[in-house]
This record gives sequence, structure tokens and C-alpha cells, in this order.
Amino acid sequence: MLDLTALKAALQDERAGHTIIHYSQVPSTMPLAHTLADAAATRTGTIVVAEEQTAGRGRLARRWEAPAGQALLVSLILKPPLPALVAQLPLLAGLVARQAIVRYLPSLTNLVGLKWPNDLLLGQRPTTAGQVFGKGSGKAGEKVTGKVGGKVGGILIESAFRQTTPDYVIVGTGINVLQAHTALPPRPTPDAPPPVSLHSFLHETQITAPPLDRTLLLIEFCRSWSDMLRQPPLSPAILQQQWCAQLWTLGQMVSVRTVADASAPDFTGRAIEATAEGYLVVENEAGVRRTFHAGDVSLRGVDSSAP
Repeated sequence: MLDLTALKAALQDERAGHTIIHYSQVPSTMPLAHTLADAAATRTGTIVVAEEQTAGRGRLARRWEAPAGQALLVSLILKPPLPALVAQLPLLAGLVARQAIVRYLPSLTNLVGLKWPNDLLLGQRPTTAGQVFGKGSGKAGEKVTGKVGGKVGGILIESAFRQTTPDYVIVGTGINVLQAHTALPPRPTPDAPPPVSLHSFLHETQITAPPLDRTLLLIEFCRSWSDMLRQPPLSPAILQQQWCAQLWTLGQMVSVRTVADASAPDFTGRAIEATAEGYLVVENEAGVRRTFHAGDVSLRGVDSSAP
């Protein structure tokens, strides 16, 4: 169980985590956070956490599976003034979640990355010849080297508006922490990175780290968000630059299946750019470019097995 006494002592003066709504078991923290956020008295920075979710969900209504007491399952309520434009909050949320992990486990600093649009990865960053992050220059067909580890976490952003003005935003974050390899679910698709936990990754790679503690990770998660909430909002250009620097998808050969038309053939090419709005630009071998607002991305030519 999370140590609520330690959490309250560490976070009572922080911008995020000062108010903790804790459940042993819920279907999902997201609808509970929405209900709380609708109340005017609910402060920005309130978090809803659960030991277990029986119907946790990610993007595209997919389930987020985690045994009781094994994962970090948290929904953060943000109210205006927001730390970034609503369209850029998924970018910021990915950077904050990554920062929380590396603050907690500095030995993973170079082994945590982001996969478009909302996944946290553990492993060795893939590389390509001539790769330029932010605006890729590699040619389609170049061999991809390196290895992508597994998916250790995911992010789900949901917003509520009053006409065109944001009323609040819920940032849902799930991070696999203590699961043994055998307790992790199968890959959702054959070409998706396999699920991993911090525990299984550290065990398989034999990286030295202190005993894992979800309470300490949640403290770092809230402190990372608090740092963002204390400072002036990052400019769209700076946030884009920081996000692209951690976006392992860039420079890679990918196949994208759009959400709007899941039956359409995948578009395959090199991910050459990620825009300030979080869109992904892919160029195929014929030089045709497409911009994707949302969709599923599979890395091509990359060994997706956990290291």
C-alpha cells in the first residue's frame, strides 16, 4: 500500500499532491477525478490514486492492466491557469512522467524515452544514420540500430471546456513499478513494445538501484509537476524542443494507423518531425508526407524485445 502519511508530509506544501484522494480499488481514477474537478472547491493539483483499477483505461478505450499494489495509478486535476496550452499538455505530461522516473532512479537517466503519442519506454534509444531529432534527415530504408525496450507507462489526457475556455484538465498516468515479468500483460499487438515494469527491467538488465517504493516514485511525480506549476508556462517552441529531444519515435521507420479510419492501410515511412501541437509528420520512400494528429505507431526494423 502507498504510505499516505509519508505522502502527506512530503507533499502538503507542493503545487501538486497537496490533496490526495486514495482508493484501494476502483474501476478507474479518471471518472472520479472528473467528478472532483467539477466542484469549484477542488484545487488544482489534487490527485486521485488507486492501489488497483478493475477497468483502467488508456487511449482508444484500451484497458490498462495492473495487479493490486504493483503500479502507480494516478489522475492529476489541473485548473487554469494551465502550465501549457491544452494542445501541448500531452507533451508536457510525457516529459514530467519521464522526469519523475529519472529523478527517482538516476541510473535510468539515459534509458527512459517517449513513444508517440503517449507511451513511456525503457531501454536503449534506437539510432539511425544521419538522424536529426526534431526534423529528421535520415532517408527511408536506412538500417535502424539499437533496441527499444518495453512500454513502462502511458498517459491519458481528458479536458472539459466551457464554450471555448478550458475548465479543467485531467492527466491520467500509469507506470508499471513492481510487477514481475510473468505478471505483465501480453503485447496488445505483435509489433508493439512489450510491457515492462521498473522491477522487471532492472532485474533483466542488472542495473543497480535501491529497493523500489511506489510512495517515493509518487512523491517525485508530484514534485516534478509542482516544478512545472511554479514556473511561467513554457513557450510552445521550447516545450516542442524538449519533447522532441526525448521522443524516440523521431528518425525511425514507422507504420501509422489512423484512429479515424482503422481499416485503412498503414502509412509507412520515416518519422521526420513532431509539431508543437504534438502531430507526427511521416515521409514515405516516394517522398510523400502525411501529418497525423492521432493514431497508433509501430516502429519498423527495430528489435522490440526487452533488453
